[in-house]
Amino acid sequence: MTDWTFEELVGDTEEFFSRHFGERPMLRRGALDATRARELVSVGRLDDLVAMETVHPAYIRVARGGQGIPGKAYTRVATEHGAALTEAVVPEQVYELFRSGGTVTWNYLHHFLPSARHLVQAFTQAFAAPAEAVAFLTPAGHDGYAPHHDPVDVFVVQTEGTKRWRVWEPTGERRSEPATYPDGTLGEPALETTLHPGDVLYLPYGTPHAAAAGDLVSLHVSVTVTPRRWRDLLRETVDALTADEEFAAVPHLGGTGTDHGPSATALAAKLTLLAERLAQVAPAAEAARLTTAGQERAGASRPREFERLASLSGLSPHDPLRRSRIPVAIGPSDGGRTQLTVNGHTLAVPDAVAATLRLLEGGGSVQAGELLQGAPAPRSVRAAESLTRLGLLEPAAVGAGSVDR
Repeated sequence: MTDWTFEELVGDTEEFFSRHFGERPMLRRGALDATRARELVSVGRLDDLVAMETVHPAYIRVARGGQGIPGKAYTRVATEHGAALTEAVVPEQVYELFRSGGTVTWNYLHHFLPSARHLVQAFTQAFAAPAEAVAFLTPAGHDGYAPHHDPVDVFVVQTEGTKRWRVWEPTGERRSEPATYPDGTLGEPALETTLHPGDVLYLPYGTPHAAAAGDLVSLHVSVTVTPRRWRDLLRETVDALTADEEFAAVPHLGGTGTDHGPSATALAAKLTLLAERLAQVAPAAEAARLTTAGQERAGASRPREFERLASLSGLSPHDPLRRSRIPVAIGPSDGGRTQLTVNGHTLAVPDAVAATLRLLEGGGSVQAGELLQGAPAPRSVRAAESLTRLGLLEPAAVGAGSVDR
């Protein structure tokens, strides 16, 4: 099993959001059993990743004594047939730095491991915001990074070994940059604890912390989340409203004159129009749109396109289909056929198919064998398969309401 849920990691979500989110750290012992924790990422799996050729230095950082080591200490220029290809990590040098006490950080773990991508997806769904997975591998008995805070919310999942954590009270302000603290400037930690495989630790945005490995090599994954603030959400709403053609004209501003009356008048008109559009926004519908947009950000989805395409040859006449969310331009009828433009493809379909697609815009489903009304079922199924391959149609739940013709 390689799927994780947000509830599995934090427990009671209502309690998490009411008592901890953005306010105070949370420690949850044994959120995962040790075997399940290692399914996320293991030391052996990191060996496999580091050993790949041409791993870009953006993915790996090494720190020793709490400070980052310059990338040139463990990178080279990869070549092929004498031609320089790209800068790449040198596994042997990474291993040597690790043997000498360096902590190895693998950024964007979800770019490489499906397990990490599935984990990130759970957080993207929970927060409707960007999330990333970062692995930290620390030698036994060594510190990781010096005390610092991150400008993100952090969820730590211990997968192998143990790690001792010191956590201080959050700063109370959402600063946009990370910061490191000299020793002794933070006072006594608010929390000191040791994480074991399967334990989860939540650190709110801006929480100073430091960690060190125990008697064994320590590996943990940090999922970082950047929740959208009200200013971010409102900006997205305004951006959507001002995408209208009425806001597309280019005004003239600037020059050396002091008479800004014409431009001020034009600006006042646009502000009034924007205020009118804002007043018409339905809050529930807009909240749903913002949530969906946040959950479907690039990097969080888990497309199964190969599986989808492979399954299409098995469509039966009774399989229900619905319109997908992919936009399509449906042109006028011309000689019994209608032109469609979808995903950059232009094709002509019988008017009966276009009529069914228009009906499906309002919801409902149609059986594959009835997409092309009046035609034999096999021909209708072939048309359905073609439109499904293009992504215009998708399987609907059995029992979904049919469109009225």
